[in-house]
Amino acid sequence: MRTLIFILGLSLQITAYAQSYTLPVIEGLAIQNYPLIKQSDLLNKTAQLSVENIQRALYPQITINGQASYQTDVTSIQIPIPGFSPSALSKDQYRATIDVQQNIYDGGINKTMTQIVQAGNKVALLKNEVNIYQLKERVTQLYCSILYTQSVIGQIELINKDLSQALSKVEALYRNGLVFNNNVLQIKAQILKNQQKLIEVIASKKIVLDALGFLTNTKFQLNTLFEMPNTILAADNQPEYERPEFRLFDAQKNNIQSQLSLVDAKNNPKISAFLQTGYGRPALNMLKNDFALFGIGGIRLQWSLGNFYTAKRERSILQNQSLLVQNEKETYSLNHRIELQKYLDEIEKLNSLIVADKELIELRGQIKNTSLVQLNNGVITANDYLKEVNEYDQANQLLIQHQTQVVQSKLQYHLTKGKSN
Repeated sequence: MRTLIFILGLSLQITAYAQSYTLPVIEGLAIQNYPLIKQSDLLNKTAQLSVENIQRALYPQITINGQASYQTDVTSIQIPIPGFSPSALSKDQYRATIDVQQNIYDGGINKTMTQIVQAGNKVALLKNEVNIYQLKERVTQLYCSILYTQSVIGQIELINKDLSQALSKVEALYRNGLVFNNNVLQIKAQILKNQQKLIEVIASKKIVLDALGFLTNTKFQLNTLFEMPNTILAADNQPEYERPEFRLFDAQKNNIQSQLSLVDAKNNPKISAFLQTGYGRPALNMLKNDFALFGIGGIRLQWSLGNFYTAKRERSILQNQSLLVQNEKETYSLNHRIELQKYLDEIEKLNSLIVADKELIELRGQIKNTSLVQLNNGVITANDYLKEVNEYDQANQLLIQHQTQVVQSKLQYHLTKGKSN
């Protein structure tokens, strides 16, 4: 009796009114709680700081220099010139300068470096999106597991309701001396067996609820309701897939293309303007041994030819990397199509099984009801009746299993396709 009261209490906890959730809501909670969701902001901020640092190269570059030196000899004029007697230069010399350089044309390096940072950040963001998409797949699996246990619990309660009604009738027959007590005991034993099964299913549901609770940072109760998703499998003729993996492959190729542009930019000439002003002894007039201000400015052309030695090989390396990414994309695309077709075949099979399940349940229900009448009339024993009840229960369990599987297969198909549930 205590066991029945305890199990009845568990059953009431589940069937009582509780808050309900939908799959999109659960997905939103899981994504919001996922640590990687914060990584997107960090990646964007890091990329922005990197771009700002690159842009600083376009600002005037200012360098302050100071020098004091002593040398063993200095330039002197030994040829006598009438009316001109230059003073001897000091062997200790001093110079303080401010150098300013402004890039006029850097060969496109600054622009290309900015593109590389942005392309690299796009790759990192899409990798993060792929991880989050895998989280959605995990949430979907847990959600469908809860739907299954939720339906099984309801089925067990319905069967026990039928058995309780049958028990009441058989007990009345036993009191009137129309059946043996063994019939009563067999039905009671079956009720207890079903209640044990109920305990197992409830425990399984709690395990899944706890796992989902960790992912969403939400406390779910046993009586929390989870609504069946809308799993209409709409026709989709769009050839392009929307999975983040495909966009990741494209972003990786774009990143490689930006690096190819940098190889070309390194080979371009650079033009800059420069200005140097300072104070020292001697100044620009080397024949005057006095401290003086001085300045010099102009345009500078630089063209390093050393990069031409390695540019061809660098391009070949990057082009090979691009081909590798393209090969990975084609391989993933093939497996992706296989996966999609697998779900479509699975859905077709399960829909056929569900039709058969419903027909079987209709027949088993009629047999069960007839058996109950026969039991009340003493034509069959309780054991014969319980066999039909179990057959009816098994048919319903299969229907629940197939209905949950077809929902999960449709959800997985949409996720694999790249569409939101």
